[in-house]
Amino acid sequence: MDISRTTLKRAGQLVGYFVLGIVGTGALALGLLYVSQPIQTVIYDLVYLWVGPSEATETAILTHFVTVGVLGLSLTMLLGDYLSDRLVHREQILKAIGGLVGLIVVFLGIALAGYAAFLTAFLVLAVAFLGIPLILRYRYGIRSGSVPAFLGGIPVLVLLLLLVGFGLGWGWGYIVTVQEVPGSAVDDSGTVTFDDVPEVRDDLFAADNCEAGTDDWRVCRLYLRGYEHEAVAARFMARHGVRCPYQNVRAAGSPETFVARHDGTYYRISCAAHGD
Repeated sequence: MDISRTTLKRAGQLVGYFVLGIVGTGALALGLLYVSQPIQTVIYDLVYLWVGPSEATETAILTHFVTVGVLGLSLTMLLGDYLSDRLVHREQILKAIGGLVGLIVVFLGIALAGYAAFLTAFLVLAVAFLGIPLILRYRYGIRSGSVPAFLGGIPVLVLLLLLVGFGLGWGWGYIVTVQEVPGSAVDDSGTVTFDDVPEVRDDLFAADNCEAGTDDWRVCRLYLRGYEHEAVAARFMARHGVRCPYQNVRAAGSPETFVARHDGTYYRISCAAHGD
């Protein structure tokens, strides 16, 4: 009877810490999401020239969600250890948390290399989900509430990532627009050409991307999301003072522009976010 009671008590404690992991990680992550929103803009600016605006947006959003999830999970692990063993294992748990932070850095490095951000995030978290419990249990011999609390937080992080993936699938993106302007309104000394980005030039001025605009001035549009030369286009525009504004921070006012010449005609070039 005593053995059964002990077993049931232990099982009840494990379930309690598991639920703590779910509730604690979820509550902390959701709270942190709101107050840490500016991190997206920082990450976007950090990787923009490397991968282009679309990939930079995905990386920024994923990094934000993964970071708050990891922070929420880390605090919940510490709380689980405090409730069970009064933080006796805090040094070992902090080392495990340091490993989680290191994985976020690895994720950013892989994203900068141009690999799929969403898949990379899943793989990085999968390593954490498998590695952290094994390290805590078999490397450090920890049997405190931190381990079931960590396991309880895993479904929350997976759900956050799935929500991000669902949101990233909607019809957002970035569009480069070139609007023909009269030569009389342009200072030719300040114009540039597309000679150093011929692939972007050819795609931008392809017949399917152009139409007659107001007063028959030609307008061409190039959608960057999924475009194979997106990073090249982004770097070309950035060299002339134009960046695509971050999708989730739509600033009021006129967009940044510059003038370029193509086939003897002048065009004003800008980039804007579009879609949901």
